[in-house]
Amino acid sequence: MYRINAIRRAEGSNEVTVICEGESFRITAHDVDTLGLEEDGVIDESEYASLCESRERLACIQKAFTHLEYGDLSERQLRDKLRKKFPAELSAEVASLFAERGYVDDARLAERYAETFYEYKNMGLGRIREQLYRRGISRENIENALAKYAEEDQYERIREYIAKKYDGERIASDEKYRRKVYSGLLRAGFSSSDVSDVLRNIESE
Repeated sequence: MYRINAIRRAEGSNEVTVICEGESFRITAHDVDTLGLEEDGVIDESEYASLCESRERLACIQKAFTHLEYGDLSERQLRDKLRKKFPAELSAEVASLFAERGYVDDARLAERYAETFYEYKNMGLGRIREQLYRRGISRENIENALAKYAEEDQYERIREYIAKKYDGERIASDEKYRRKVYSGLLRAGFSSSDVSDVLRNIESE
């Protein structure tokens, strides 16, 4: 059996410090009530294990907030960061909790990334899909974020990309260089059909 030496509740905080057998446990007030802890009370092995789990869960939650202070994350990114310090199951539980409460929002994050990559980095849709997927965004959220761009004509965007990175005159006269440009545009995420049309037009100009 384990004796609860003290329960210290900080005013205005949801966190409580429980002293059990001289060891400090910082847990939530909800967990104190759930576990039925009382000063000078005793708990058995099972309850002591639950006390330890409550401490680790709160520590995981606090770590999650710390990660989000450095920037928005997808649910998967948050889970993966937490797994470096906490068990996989607990990390997934806390990441899911943060998603439920809106601290992480994959749909909103996908829209913001898509806008940045499309409007300011001039990436093709294929490259944007790849970038979002690498960040742990689901395919559904990716496609929803890209829906407003899907019907837009990519011709001028490809011309703009070429103007910034390549020699337009050389494209028209150098087949080897043209193949290099073609490959570069595919890596940038533009479709092969759009790229081929643009390069043919440049060649004929």
